[in-house]
Amino acid sequence: MRKESLKNLDLKVVAIIGDLYASRSVSATAANLSIRQSTVSMALAKLRRHFDDPLFVRTSAGMEPTPRGAELIEVLKSAEFYLRKALEQRVAFDPASSDRVFRLCSTDIAQLTLLPTLLKRLKRISPSVSVTLCNISDQTPALLESGDVDLAVGFIHPKGTGFYGQRLFQDRFVCALRNDHPRIGKSLTTSQFEMEFHVGVSTSGTGHSVVEETLAVNRIRRQIGLRVPSFLGLGPILATTDLIAILPEQLGAYLAQTGKVRLVELPVTIPPYFIYQMWHERLMHDPASQWFRKVVAGLFLRTPAAVKTESGAPASMIRKTLAS
Repeated sequence: MRKESLKNLDLKVVAIIGDLYASRSVSATAANLSIRQSTVSMALAKLRRHFDDPLFVRTSAGMEPTPRGAELIEVLKSAEFYLRKALEQRVAFDPASSDRVFRLCSTDIAQLTLLPTLLKRLKRISPSVSVTLCNISDQTPALLESGDVDLAVGFIHPKGTGFYGQRLFQDRFVCALRNDHPRIGKSLTTSQFEMEFHVGVSTSGTGHSVVEETLAVNRIRRQIGLRVPSFLGLGPILATTDLIAILPEQLGAYLAQTGKVRLVELPVTIPPYFIYQMWHERLMHDPASQWFRKVVAGLFLRTPAAVKTESGAPASMIRKTLAS
C-alpha cells in the first residue's frame, strides 16, 4: 500500500510544501509558483493522507507546521538540494553566460569596502551574475551548512564539521575622530581615551570582541556616548561630533578619504585579526562556488590554501587551525 501511495507523489509536491513552509500561506504559495490555490490544497491533502498527519495547521501567524511537518520539511530540503545537484552535475559553469545568483554573508564594513570592488569585477567578467547580500550573524554557520548561503566573508569561526576557511587579509584596530577634534592632536593618550565619549558599535564578524577583551585586561575604561548597530553611517557621526570610535583600519582608511575624519594610534595595543572567506563542504566542489571564491580571493592577493576545521574543536582551536 505504501508503494502504491508513493505513485501519487511527485516533485511538484516537494516544491509546493517547501514554498508553503516559507510563505505560511496557501494563496502566497500559489502565486509564487504560478499555480491555482486548489492545486496547493490538493498537494497538501495527498501528503496528509500519506503521513496520517495534518502537517500544517492554521494559526494567527499563518500556516504553521506540526512537529511531523517540520521533520518532513528538513528531509525534503535535503532531497531537493541533492536532486538539484544531481541534475546539474553535467552542466559546466560558464561565467560569461551564467545568471547564477550568489548568496553572500558579509560584515557591514565589507559592504562598504569590498562589495563595490567585487561587483565591478563581476560586471566585467560575468555580467549576468548577481549577488544577494545578508549580514553576518549567529545564524551564518547554519545558513552555510544548509546551503542557503554560498559564502561568508568576515571574522567568523564556525564550530562543527564540514566548514572551510581561506585567509584573505589581516586587519588591526585604530581610533577614528573628526579631523579638527578640539582636544586630540596627532596622538592619543590613555587619559584622553578615557575622558572622551565613544561610539560603541554592536555588530558581528568584525573581531570587535578582541577590543573589549583587551580593554578589560588593561583596565582601560571607555565611556559610550552613542551605541549603534553597525558601522554604516559612522562617518557622518564622527565628522560632525566630538565622539571617537575604535574601528578596523580598513574601514578607517575608507572614512578618511573624505578629509573629514582622521586616524590615530590607540594608546593600547590590540592584537590584529584575520578576515576569512568561509564556506561549507557541501559547496566545496561546486564549479560555480569554486569560481566565486576564486574571484573574492583574487581581490586580496593573499590566498593560502583552504583548511578544514577540526571536528568538534573549540573556538580557540578553530582559530589556530585556520591561521596555520
